[in-house]
Amino acid sequence: MRNIAKQSIVPVLIASFLAAAPGSGNAQTATYPNQRINFIIGFAAGGFADTIGRWVAARLGERTGQTVVVQNMEGGGGIRAARRVASAPPDGYTILVTTTSLAINESLVPDRGYTAAQFDAVALPISAPESLSASTKGSIKTLADLFAEAKAGKVFMGSAGIGSGSHIAAEYFFKVLAKAPVKHIPFPGGAPAMMGLLQGDVTVLAATATGNISRAVNSGNTIGLAIAAAERSPILPKVPTFAESGYPGMSASSWVGFFAPAGTPEAVLAKLNSEINALLQEPEIAKRIETSGLQTTVRSRADSAKLFSADIKNWSTMVQAVGVAKH
Repeated sequence: MRNIAKQSIVPVLIASFLAAAPGSGNAQTATYPNQRINFIIGFAAGGFADTIGRWVAARLGERTGQTVVVQNMEGGGGIRAARRVASAPPDGYTILVTTTSLAINESLVPDRGYTAAQFDAVALPISAPESLSASTKGSIKTLADLFAEAKAGKVFMGSAGIGSGSHIAAEYFFKVLAKAPVKHIPFPGGAPAMMGLLQGDVTVLAATATGNISRAVNSGNTIGLAIAAAERSPILPKVPTFAESGYPGMSASSWVGFFAPAGTPEAVLAKLNSEINALLQEPEIAKRIETSGLQTTVRSRADSAKLFSADIKNWSTMVQAVGVAKH
């Protein structure tokens, strides 16, 4: 349930006066948040980032007493939303909710209109491994079946978009490890990509192994082929790891992260980091996360920034290896 703070004319006038007064930045920081917060999600409704973003938005609004508005701004593998937030005022009221694609696009898309330096990492608390699933409308039941179809040029692979972690990880698997050619079909988010697989528009789906994937596989609507983790997922117990299938070098995961425009006051960033980490530990949300097969890691602001920086380098290596390009 969202909370809307009621403001009278007098507090608004006082706030306006303080905003113009010398040294008012500290006062504004101390009272943060005192107005609506906007979450800009770079992908379609129903996907990995959208699900986590909405859980956090709802609870953050209740905890802070301010409305948190969610806006989906899909397009360009998260680039459109990132560009919007990069140019927003650095005051903590416009937050980007995105995935590993923000790190990937640093090397994948040279003309994206922003750089990583234009963002401050708030929190990178949620992650999940990548996976491959097949449509029940075809003949693919295992990775061996997939390779046979791929060599015949019959495999169309769907993903949440060019530059998503799922896309790059799958390209790395097919091109570098398996050396099996596939045709990539990008969708504007995880939910549309899943619909494409269910409808038989694509042969296989490269996707982060979240609740949407497990529900489709466990209900028999799709076929789980492999998961890119050291161990089998608790929500996909019958799906083997890539290592079990003979590819021990295939390990990849994606995160959902929260980012603010660079220059946002450190006290504001710290407050958001603390609130997000805390609410994700609450029993109700923790249970949702567990059921969805996601992993929660409490990271400080500094550790979140380090992970983001490291992932930019790691994914750059993978992008160069597969030769993927997006303009």
